[in-house]
Amino acid sequence: MTKSDRPTTRNQFSLPDPFLSKVKPRSRQNGSALLFVIILIVLIVGGWYGLSTLRRNSEIEGKQFAREVIERVAVQHDGKYLHSIVDAERRIAFPPATEQGLIDGFSKLGAPDRNFNLDGNLAFESYFFSPHGTFKSILTYPDRHATILVTIAKPRGYWVLTDLAITWERPPE
Repeated sequence: MTKSDRPTTRNQFSLPDPFLSKVKPRSRQNGSALLFVIILIVLIVGGWYGLSTLRRNSEIEGKQFAREVIERVAVQHDGKYLHSIVDAERRIAFPPATEQGLIDGFSKLGAPDRNFNLDGNLAFESYFFSPHGTFKSILTYPDRHATILVTIAKPRGYWVLTDLAITWERPPE
């Protein structure tokens, strides 16, 4: 079989060379732009997921911190803990004498029922950052009820107590 006897295969859709040289660089640019857009979308979705997870975790941590504040201060009468969690900017409103008076008042009442409900929500600056909120709990002591409002914040990466309010009332007879 000679070279001329072989069947010839021709590309019936062959394009002229000048046309291909113009199309190929554009298709590379389009592919690069598409890759850039895909990477950008992945980064945006990943960032949104990370910030949403941060927000959910902060909501859970905030509620746990508020419960811990009430548990340690009102139930366990822990003055050192109260002193350690008060925000530095609120230290004037909560001097050590006030803290000790608060702990002594809780100690005189005795131990409340440990099964208390905690109501409240956190608010965020810019939807994700600087969570702060107020939580309310009603504690039942042997001879009265106490309504405790705890205001907390996380301004610098750790939770602090910014305000604590208590009202006493006799239970219905």
